[in-house]
Amino acid sequence: MEFAIILPLLITIVLGCVDFGRFAYTYIAVTNAARVGAGFGSVHSFTPTTNANWVAAIQQATRDELCGSSAGNPPLFDASKVTIATPVVTTDSGGQKRVRLTVSYPFEMLIQTPFLPIDNMVITRTVEMRLLHH
Repeated sequence: MEFAIILPLLITIVLGCVDFGRFAYTYIAVTNAARVGAGFGSVHSFTPTTNANWVAAIQQATRDELCGSSAGNPPLFDASKVTIATPVVTTDSGGQKRVRLTVSYPFEMLIQTPFLPIDNMVITRTVEMRLLHH
């Protein structure tokens, strides 16, 4: 009888721990994808005529990092749900140029709970790196 009473609470705790692990994994993966994209943009030069190709290559490198399958395994993230902003090149007060990239991915919890209004959230990460070539 006691087990029947405590079982729903135990299942909720276990699923909460699994969701927390999934959230941490997704957060790190989105951060790494933004880092790869900004890194790609910082080491590849562009001109006004090659800017569109540069942006497309950055976005593809980012998408490959987040959604690419490794060793024949299926990808863990859905490429159609990834939002990759257009990279922004800024210049600081010292004249140093930087590439800023923002990547977003929706996170859906395994269990929908009425007392937690965070059923669906979007993980957004922005990374900025120094532009090495211009």
